[in-house]
Amino acid sequence: MFGKVGYADVTLEENPEHYEIRLVAKTTGTAATLTGDRVETYISKGHRKAGKYIPDSFVKIKKTSQKERIQTYLFDHQSKTITLTEEISKSVSGTTFDPIAFKLVKSATKERSTSTSTLQTYNEDDVLSAYLNTKQSCNAQQKEHRLLAVGAHNDKKDITLSFLDGLQKRKAEASFSDDTGNIYKLHVRPIDKEDENIDVLIAFDNDGHLKEAMLGDVFWIGEIKARRVYHQLSSK
Repeated sequence: MFGKVGYADVTLEENPEHYEIRLVAKTTGTAATLTGDRVETYISKGHRKAGKYIPDSFVKIKKTSQKERIQTYLFDHQSKTITLTEEISKSVSGTTFDPIAFKLVKSATKERSTSTSTLQTYNEDDVLSAYLNTKQSCNAQQKEHRLLAVGAHNDKKDITLSFLDGLQKRKAEASFSDDTGNIYKLHVRPIDKEDENIDVLIAFDNDGHLKEAMLGDVFWIGEIKARRVYHQLSSK
């Protein structure tokens, strides 16, 4: 119904000790109009240990034509605490009276606020490091993994990642193009028990990175698909 609703650019820079992954997602077409040209940016920086990606900071930026929210999470894995700094700026429209021109004049100002707090719960992953750690956390030996990650909204929803193999994988492969690697099911349990569960099928390429994803029939919208259209590897 909406055609292409957006695209995302993902950049991963890493060496044996450190990593930085950045995702920038932009809406396009009708979706951009409905969401006020929404752009979301996610940045995870951290270190690597025994092949695992461990975040030191995670930044989430949501920006529209009227509002911008920047959330910065700092991880202290030793004390198992996460500090959140949130910055919000928004455009506020107002009307003033110009006594010289003797007319009402519209004006726009920026309102800004900043707050800092410590999260009540500690998670060792953010949503991007959790993606990078998928092969370690969910595989043929450990087929079910509860996704606990900053940015995954687990304070409100129960999210489970399942590794598919055998008949389950063969059925799922029919939804994707040829030559896929591992296939996972991302299962989101709704807040309202009367609502239907939400399942997203995710196919990785044989290079270990996301290739395609599919969300089933969504009321009023239809089927939603994501597909990797470009991938380049380089090394220094």
